Amino acid sequence: MDNIDSNEKLLAMPPIAVDAEAGLTRFAAAVERSGVTPARRAAMAFPFARAKWLAAAAAVVIVATTLTMTGVADSILQIFEAKQFAAVAVTPVDIQTLGELSQFGTLSWSAQPQPHAVASLGAATAETGLPAFSVSVPASISATAKYQALARTTATFVFDASLARASAAAIGRTAPPMPAKLDGSTLAFTGGPAMLAIYGSGEQTGNTLVVGVAKAPTVGSDGASVSEIQAYLLSQPSVTPALAAQIRAIGDPATTLPIPIPVGQAAAKNVSVHGVTGLFIGDSTGLGSAVIWQQNGLVYLVGGTLTEAETMAVANSLK
Repeated sequence: MDNIDSNEKLLAMPPIAVDAEAGLTRFAAAVERSGVTPARRAAMAFPFARAKWLAAAAAVVIVATTLTMTGVADSILQIFEAKQFAAVAVTPVDIQTLGELSQFGTLSWSAQPQPHAVASLGAATAETGLPAFSVSVPASISATAKYQALARTTATFVFDASLARASAAAIGRTAPPMPAKLDGSTLAFTGGPAMLAIYGSGEQTGNTLVVGVAKAPTVGSDGASVSEIQAYLLSQPSVTPALAAQIRAIGDPATTLPIPIPVGQAAAKNVSVHGVTGLFIGDSTGLGSAVIWQQNGLVYLVGGTLTEAETMAVANSLK
């Protein structure tokens, strides 16, 4: 039961599900003061900083969420591990209806993911067991960092046909019957440990850089496969055809984590980072951008009030 309790904190992302709100507060305030519309875009460019929002979005394909399963029970087998990332464009309609997908079952957390401040990088590595890292910080941002750590955390999700019927009825629709193999089946999620370095959070300029690393997330199942779960969830009336088509187009849903990108508020593309393929989110305005990639079983995130060139330079400088 201890493993199940720890499998309940990171349903979402990413990953990648560290809350960098404290470090990004000044950034958000600076953008808000400027009156620039894309302020929301920049905030959503940080998967770690929007864990709750990503968890709701990832419910579209619960198997493709930012979490991992390890040793929950003999009947639980790993069916997903985040090895690469794919942008999925979501509209306001998608965002509004995604939350309703939680009615397809019951999600239980061991405890809500709660990053906490630590005194140094050494303290963060000692607590998480993750390797220390260093980056070249742009001249516009203070090289002095504040650190946060997040313990390994877990969650379980149990499919419930009655909740699925109620969810569809709530929007005046009739959902396709939940397959008997899914009803009552369990998904086990685990994410973390993770740690963050936040640079420049106290500067008057509002410029901020966030560097994060986390154990690559995975998902386990006691019977249902990735394809079975995906097929059922994407057939729901609350999932728009356009969103369903994007999810189905993902080459390998057992290793690819969809990252929701609000239409008109951000752009995304594949980039090369340290010899592997990563996902870049943002643009060259300097309002906000981020890049996320997986290497050697770890997920890395670099983002902040930076241009694309600056973000990529920091990411490629990571050691």
